[in-house]
Amino acid sequence: MTSVYDHIPDFGLLYDSVPLYLERKDLDFYVAEAKAVAGSVLEIGCGTGRILLPMARAGCAVTGIDSSQQMLERCRAKLVAEPAAIRARARVESHDMRDFNLDTKFPLIIAPFRVLQHLTTIDDQLRFLATIARHLAPQGHFIFDVFNPRFDRLVGAGGVEVEDTPERRLPDGRTLRRAYRIARVRWLDQVSESELIYYVDGERYVQAFEMRWYLAAELRHLLARAGFQLLAMYGDFARGPVVDGCPDLVVVATAGFPLA
Repeated sequence: MTSVYDHIPDFGLLYDSVPLYLERKDLDFYVAEAKAVAGSVLEIGCGTGRILLPMARAGCAVTGIDSSQQMLERCRAKLVAEPAAIRARARVESHDMRDFNLDTKFPLIIAPFRVLQHLTTIDDQLRFLATIARHLAPQGHFIFDVFNPRFDRLVGAGGVEVEDTPERRLPDGRTLRRAYRIARVRWLDQVSESELIYYVDGERYVQAFEMRWYLAAELRHLLARAGFQLLAMYGDFARGPVVDGCPDLVVVATAGFPLA
């Protein structure tokens, strides 16, 4: 799976400089889930280590995979700066999340920050879930999140750039400003074709990607079809209920059930 990140120079640094990512409310949730299990944790889409490093610091043994070489390089550089005990608890590898084999089973696998939504076809979704099932220990939990779609925002997107990161200074002295836009909505596929536009010292870099959105009922069906049992679904990372307008769909599931 080709990463959409690696064509932008210093992307790991840029990613870590976006306040929206640093302010996400999922960190405490995933760290608490990791601390609650006995055994290693597998993180799908570990990126620059936003969640992986806090899990390791909290005493968890964690393996992270990602397809972006730039993101992994930055994550490894952060690990080098950590004490030896923390470095010993964490490892990161480059893999396509749809099909990999770590020859290990994990009591907890997490796919934070909408990882599943980057898989826009049914075939890729089912391949991914089958790979997750192969790596789950008996009674192990698979936890992931997607956004709860706001159709008013999709309808009114209009392809206009909207700034989400005002100009700020990077650690190396350059300036960064970022905007996003929804270039196109494929309603029948439930896919938005989006762009994140990074302005670095005035030079424009575009990260184009697709996001597949889900409703709660569809997630239940997808999990059942892939042989998973839904254990819980929350509307936010405080474990609130799934209601109209909730920001997220946070899913806890386990595998090993007959295919629907």
